[in-house]
Amino acid sequence: MNRVEVWDGWRGLAILFVLVGHFANIEWLWEDRFGVDIFFVLSGMLMSKILFEQRMKLKRFYIRRFSRIFPVFLAYIFVAYSLAILAKFEFSVLEMFSTIAFLRTYLPVEPHIFNTDIAIGHLWSLNVEEHAYVIMSVLTLIFLSVKRAAYALLVLGAAAIAVSFYYSNSGTAGEYFYIRTESAISFVFLSAGYSLLRSRYSWQGTAWLSPVCFVLALCCYVDAMPRWLTWSVAPVLLALAANHLTNVALPIQKMLCWRPLQLLGLYSYSIYLWQQPLYMYHQLLPGGLLTGLILALMVGCLSFHFFENPLRQWINTRWGR
Repeated sequence: MNRVEVWDGWRGLAILFVLVGHFANIEWLWEDRFGVDIFFVLSGMLMSKILFEQRMKLKRFYIRRFSRIFPVFLAYIFVAYSLAILAKFEFSVLEMFSTIAFLRTYLPVEPHIFNTDIAIGHLWSLNVEEHAYVIMSVLTLIFLSVKRAAYALLVLGAAAIAVSFYYSNSGTAGEYFYIRTESAISFVFLSAGYSLLRSRYSWQGTAWLSPVCFVLALCCYVDAMPRWLTWSVAPVLLALAANHLTNVALPIQKMLCWRPLQLLGLYSYSIYLWQQPLYMYHQLLPGGLLTGLILALMVGCLSFHFFENPLRQWINTRWGR
């Protein structure tokens, strides 16, 4: 799929909100989760185009997903658990392997992914994305019609919202139900389903639909607002915002195409991975959070140029074409 500049800017906004949430922490806003959800809706839209519109062969799809996610992910896991061993943090073999297998939000139940000294809490979002890729790839085998696939994705997205309400009222999944795949996947599936319908029926929308939906979605993450808005209304608003990015007014396009923001988007995956230990252990750094933020940006940039991108290109060239 051809690179679209505003999508890089969108990724830049996503990682910017994550960094603000970790290293600045605006007290009245749930900014880090907002950033992750921005990633989710773009991912759903792009994967729907690749799997259901372009009908990429699944072998190639998985090779390209592997090259995108796994090399730098495995490098990060190695470093995170090596640091844990040096720091004499306690962890089980099950914890380590469930992390590698994208199951850490489920196994083991204790300690929870957020209740460990190891810097892996942010990997919950990768669990959701990888599970979404598997489910969507299976749906391509079931639904040959793009329209039927779109409705199936929308139904699954709505079901995820219903599950979130069930968990929030019953406490069945504990305090952190909102990071479980069956809840958080609503962002991916609603965006994916809407993307397919929009392409089929050529819905353009107005030039201000995307920014208005973005601002309204942001309001859902304000602490003064009911928390249930973040898993019910926000997925719909962010899905609309992401899918209509290419139709935004020229001033918004220029903002999203601002070079520093695009570079943040380009390096976003590496930055997202490596910022976590610098955020968690910032008290050990001279300068604290500010030093941690600067190092997160530097390490993410170096990781992209010398590890993530070269390995991705090598794997795709060798096996992914």
